[in-house]
Amino acid sequence: GAHPAPPPDNPPNAAYPNALTVPRNIPHFTVNVPATSNSEGYIFVAPFYWTRSTIGSYLLIISTQGKLVYYQDESNALSAFDFKPQPNGLMSYFDQKRATFYVMDSHYEVVNSYQAGDGYTADLHDLQILPNGDALLMAYDDETMDLSTVAPGGKKDADVTGLIVQELDPSKNVIFEWRSWDHFNVTDTNQLLTDPQIDLVHGNALALANDGNLLLSSRNQSEITKINRQTGDVMWRLGGKANQFKFIGGEPFAYQHDVRQLPNGDITLFDNQGTQQNPAASRAIEYKIDEKNMTVTVVWSYTHNPPVFGTFMGNQERLPDGDIFLSWGAPSQVKGYAWINMTELNPAGKTIFEMAFDAPYVSYRAFLGPWEGLPNTDPTLVFKADSSGILLGYSWNGATNVASYRVFGGSQPLSLNKIDQETAVDFETQTHLSGIPATECYFQVAALDKNGNELGRSKVISTDTTKCPLGY
Repeated sequence: GAHPAPPPDNPPNAAYPNALTVPRNIPHFTVNVPATSNSEGYIFVAPFYWTRSTIGSYLLIISTQGKLVYYQDESNALSAFDFKPQPNGLMSYFDQKRATFYVMDSHYEVVNSYQAGDGYTADLHDLQILPNGDALLMAYDDETMDLSTVAPGGKKDADVTGLIVQELDPSKNVIFEWRSWDHFNVTDTNQLLTDPQIDLVHGNALALANDGNLLLSSRNQSEITKINRQTGDVMWRLGGKANQFKFIGGEPFAYQHDVRQLPNGDITLFDNQGTQQNPAASRAIEYKIDEKNMTVTVVWSYTHNPPVFGTFMGNQERLPDGDIFLSWGAPSQVKGYAWINMTELNPAGKTIFEMAFDAPYVSYRAFLGPWEGLPNTDPTLVFKADSSGILLGYSWNGATNVASYRVFGGSQPLSLNKIDQETAVDFETQTHLSGIPATECYFQVAALDKNGNELGRSKVISTDTTKCPLGY
């Protein structure tokens, strides 16, 4: 059978320590509040070890009952980010090593990929595939600047990072490009202008506004910017030093992530609020925005009790039924703040789902959405001998429709008999067999749907390849 990769030097607590078909370094997680039903779909999340992103870095699909559905090892990508379902029914993620967004179908096959155009390197923070098939992404652009005239103590040769926003057509031609250098001042940043390296803008989210223009979230300006998608002109600036709006009923956001516009015109974002030097309670927030009178009114906000401080990363997603799904990004472990990775609220603000990976595992974002996984691989079957017989472990990575497994065994690989049927409980299902004759050493499993129809079969395995060779 397949052997999982050897565990790293400091492995995480395994999510499935007793499983035979799951890698040992998928990080353990705890569902503090399981959802009552799975009707809303599955969680898409890409955990990584905060300080060493190659350890236990995975794309995971998990049910809201805490059942693992799919894993894909991303340790050789340095780390994977922004794993999410796209509106076109596909899903995408960013591979940091290759600076590429990959798009997968329901068979978990890569069917498309996106890189930045015009010689830029794509940034991890967002890929938005638009209804017309175009895609929005960002690139960070490093320039050397003389900041000695801009700020007292500024370096003559500062390494300064700006932002490029691109729209690519389905053939990957850049059909729209926006450069922060043309529209923002260096002094708009909330970063120290005396540093040798300064990330001025740190764009971290793009959204299509309801009127067809663009919304940009820039963390290091604590700003949401509306950009004309035809001309590139800045239409308005919300928050930060260049704010043009009056805030009604609440303080401005800070270091935010993930701007989106709801069908009713309201704008949502994940307000990180603090910095590692000055922790603060992060919150999900919704603003009513009056673009004519230039006012924004807080119509809804949520702060966890006890508070969670997402030091960076995070997002909020509005679900079709009005529920709110939150990822807290990288929660701080500072005293007084809770370690939680994801929370789902109903419209009344009641927690209906909550989970946490073991610290220090974090995820850039997390999403909840419908998904039907139809892998074009076979189910996996492996065995382990123990003192009283053999243990069979079997699973089908990514399959969402498996309700049960039928287990076959016998002394002839091509004529096996049904010996067991088990309900599929979690990612892996197991059968322990004792007292079986040594000659009965061939096994196979079939995955069945809820109506008992066979969906797929594993390969036949042998528990003793000397006495029971597989060369048939």
